[in-house]
Amino acid sequence: MAAPSKKPNPKGLPPQSAQSAHVVGNNTSKPESGAKVPCNFRVDPEFKKRLKVFSAAHDMDMVEVFEQAVNEFIDRKGGA
Repeated sequence: MAAPSKKPNPKGLPPQSAQSAHVVGNNTSKPESGAKVPCNFRVDPEFKKRLKVFSAAHDMDMVEVFEQAVNEFIDRKGGA
């Protein structure tokens, strides 16, 4: 049987319960009301170009245009 390694454990020790109770910035809580959260998905390059041109022509952010369009679509379809 080989002798145990004398190298230090590179992973360190697991956190103690007192340390883990004070974690800040974890993803277990809801965002504040009105806060923006990421919503990442891919679109066709032509769609992105149309959205960008429309947004600039109407002096709006791309996010504003997208949110307004999706909200109107959902309202028309009787969604949530």
